[in-house]
Amino acid sequence: MFGTVPKLNILHLIVVFLACATIFTLLREARGRSLPPGQLFTSVPFALATAILLLAMANPETRQPRLWLAGLAAGIAIGVARASYLTLQLDRMYSRLRLPKARDGLLAACLLALCVIVALGAALALSDPTLEVGATCAVAASTGYLSGRAITLWRRSLSAPHHTLHHTSP
Repeated sequence: MFGTVPKLNILHLIVVFLACATIFTLLREARGRSLPPGQLFTSVPFALATAILLLAMANPETRQPRLWLAGLAAGIAIGVARASYLTLQLDRMYSRLRLPKARDGLLAACLLALCVIVALGAALALSDPTLEVGATCAVAASTGYLSGRAITLWRRSLSAPHHTLHHTSP
C-alpha cells in the first residue's frame, strides 16, 4: 500500500498552467469585448491539451477512455446547441466579432480548472479512483463544450449579417 507514493511532477504544473491559459483566453470574450473571429479557437488547444494530459496521467488501472470520449462527445453536443442560440454581432469592415452576454465559455473554462484541481487532488491523495475518473470526464466534457461552441460560432460568423461595432480599441 505504501510502495508507491505519488508526487507532484512537472506534468501536474503543465496541466494547471494549461487550465489557467484556457481561462485567460476567454476573459476578453466574457467581458463582451470584440475579437477577431479566429480568436474563438484560442482556448480550444489549451483545453484539449489539458484534457489529454489529464487522461494520460491517470492511473492505467482506473483510466476510462470510453467514458472520457463520451464526456467529450456530450460536451460537443451541448456546446453546439448553446452556440446556436448565442447573440452574435459581426463587423465585416473590421473583421471583428462580439458576443454580448456570453459568459458561458468562461464558466466552462472555470469548471475545467476546478475539475483539474479535483482530479489532481484525488490522484495525489490516493482516495477513491471514481472521483478522479469523474473529474477527468468533466474536464473532457468542458473541452468538448468549448470546441463545439467555437466551431459553431465560427460557422455562424461566416453567414452572419453585418453589425457596426464601435471601434474604440483592439
